[in-house]
Amino acid sequence: MLRAVPASTLVVRFGSRVVARLARCASGFTSAFPARVRAEDERGPGSTRVGCLLRNTDGQALLEVVIVFPVLMIFILVIMELSMLYNAKQLANYSAFCAARTAAVYGTSATTKTQLAAALVMSSINSATNVNANEILLDYGLTNPTQTVAALCSIPGFQGDNAKWLARLANAYLRTGAPTFAIGTYGTRKNVTANVTYIYRCSFWPFGTVWGSAGINAYYNSLPAIVKPFATFVSSWRWNITIHGRAVTDYWAG
Repeated sequence: MLRAVPASTLVVRFGSRVVARLARCASGFTSAFPARVRAEDERGPGSTRVGCLLRNTDGQALLEVVIVFPVLMIFILVIMELSMLYNAKQLANYSAFCAARTAAVYGTSATTKTQLAAALVMSSINSATNVNANEILLDYGLTNPTQTVAALCSIPGFQGDNAKWLARLANAYLRTGAPTFAIGTYGTRKNVTANVTYIYRCSFWPFGTVWGSAGINAYYNSLPAIVKPFATFVSSWRWNITIHGRAVTDYWAG
């Protein structure tokens, strides 16, 4: 049991100031406690505990984070996906421009050169892994893929592992359709319009579900039969989107 200690003993041990402070704290506690008991008696048993629970804000910040964080992450990932999609669209337009410039020099019938020009641009955003890269490039008409990639890696901005660039180029060929051309005139000047189709691979969201599989299937059917077995993206069409690039330049070949 606890024993009451005389005030004189506390004064001797702790000093008068400490004892005075303890007395003030004790008086405040004893004066507040009966009021709490009376309030509980007036509102009914247990109501004070309910009020304390309702006023308790412990864990509120954590709950807010749990609710808001998934929504915020979805919003951020959608913005990132749309940004990369826009970047791929700009590259597709530039790919068509490079194909048009190649056609302006060598003619629209130089399909091997124009498709190589288009695929080189899109290779920068393609995967660096493909075990059948050399075979795919040979099927597309490149007589010496290794030499082509070696020449590519000598260009500033393309330096790196030749094997990875070989895989990027092969993947770009699979996802970049053969450019189509239309020759027209503007006044007395001839021009060539190039159109390029590219299959963009989504990173975070299966946006292909929104656009459907018709564009992917149409692109797949346009591929040469010899490379169709390597176009595995047709089975995961929900993660792929068809992008169209277009460019116009002066035509000098004919």
